[in-house]
Amino acid sequence: MSFDQKTREADRIYDEFEPPSDWDHEDTSDTLILMLPGFKKDQLRVQVTSTRVLRVSGERQMNEKKWRRFRKEFSIPPHSDTNNIGAKFEAGILYIKLPKLISQQNIVPTPTKPTTQQEPQKPQQPATIPQKPNTAPQVSDQKKQVVQQEPKKEIEEVSQRKGKGKAEELKEDIDDVNNKVASKVAEKKSLTMEMVSRQRQEYVNALCGLVDEVKKQKKLVNLLVLVFLVLLFGLYVKNVINSFFSGGHKNQEL
Repeated sequence: MSFDQKTREADRIYDEFEPPSDWDHEDTSDTLILMLPGFKKDQLRVQVTSTRVLRVSGERQMNEKKWRRFRKEFSIPPHSDTNNIGAKFEAGILYIKLPKLISQQNIVPTPTKPTTQQEPQKPQQPATIPQKPNTAPQVSDQKKQVVQQEPKKEIEEVSQRKGKGKAEELKEDIDDVNNKVASKVAEKKSLTMEMVSRQRQEYVNALCGLVDEVKKQKKLVNLLVLVFLVLLFGLYVKNVINSFFSGGHKNQEL
């Protein structure tokens, strides 16, 4: 680095600021979002230290001597994979994605059934059941049909109740999922609106700064014009005085 460059950097006036940031947590990764309106990709820097610290910094030039810069550090979660961290910069927003590690403890080994030796089957001997004399009174065919239909009806009613219970449980699960999705969408929408309002405020502040700079330059130009007119008026007065005295000296000689 040359001496001129060092002196130029020493004359810079830095405006420190803290950009708004937020986290987006998902099942497979965590994403850090930073709002950086007015910055370019080559003006930003993302670093990962050996102590699991994520360091984000950047600076940009506002005018000849005024610069704007920031520097933020975030601790990396223990479940994040530091070897596969990626960054993306789009439309004034910096996205830093931290993928999560796949834990080996979550993999449950499938149990193996022990092999058992089959015991040799014993020969079955036919069992002889003594027949008892049928002394019960005979039942008519209609009564038998009524007795057989009653347990069938009870079974059908129980199955219908179980079906209704499962349908209600499934409907409740679907309602819970829809409510969670709606709340997450509303949360992301509110976050996006907040980021847009912050970005708009940043643009307004930058525009006000430019207007102030232009006003200062106009005041300087007016001051220079006034000094120039004063000098011209002084030269004019001097010439008039010199011409007056030189004319009076000539009249005395005559």
